[in-house]
Amino acid sequence: MTGFVSEHVEQVEHLEAVPVTADLVERLTREGLISMKDAAKCYKGNTHKSTVVRHAMKGVRATDGTTIRLEAIRIGGALCTSRPAILRFFAAQNAGSSSVPAAPTPAQNNRAALAAHKELAAVLGAPA
Repeated sequence: MTGFVSEHVEQVEHLEAVPVTADLVERLTREGLISMKDAAKCYKGNTHKSTVVRHAMKGVRATDGTTIRLEAIRIGGALCTSRPAILRFFAAQNAGSSSVPAAPTPAQNNRAALAAHKELAAVLGAPA
């Protein structure tokens, strides 16, 4: 049993949430702390509190490769966050999403290749 416990303690120790500073504690407290169970209710659908805990501990990968974490603090062993922190987390995930162009469809690729072929044939004077 001791090996099992120490193995899981090591797994938890390597997880780092958003660095907790006095400013973060003050801001979240001022905004109104909520439990991870209540925070899950702010998500769409039937989200489990473990999803919210994972977002605070591990975060999610943004399109640019950075990791976005939900701001949370530990009070008496329980993780807490705030509704505004959840909104900031959602906003950060969507901040750069419009700048990433959609991949061209196969039909668009075919049209572009055909246009390039015709242009090359016109430049070289060969029939298309």
